[in-house]
Amino acid sequence: PAAKFCKLWLDADATSEEKLEAMREATKYHSAGIKLAASGQGIERHLFALMKIAEKNGIPTPDFFSSTAYTKLNNTILSTSNCGNPSLRLFGFGPVVQDGFGIGYIVRDSGV
Repeated sequence: PAAKFCKLWLDADATSEEKLEAMREATKYHSAGIKLAASGQGIERHLFALMKIAEKNGIPTPDFFSSTAYTKLNNTILSTSNCGNPSLRLFGFGPVVQDGFGIGYIVRDSGV
């Protein structure tokens, strides 16, 4: 859904309605993933925890943790964070990887 949304957003021939529907679809999909992650059911969190436990206890980790797939999964190029504190005027959020971007935002009644 996210790729479809991005492609439509950049498509000069796409209508506003198509873009809005694609955004809704991508947001719905993303929200479902966030709910899973918040409940500890994220797709990679249990693997990350196992890796950290092994590292802390000197236990060798399987080759999977150095695989291209796992490395890509954990290279979060775009990391975002919402600050819900209405008393703040500005908010910053740094990248979590060297080649990444961090975007902090505050949702207000009058805008983002």
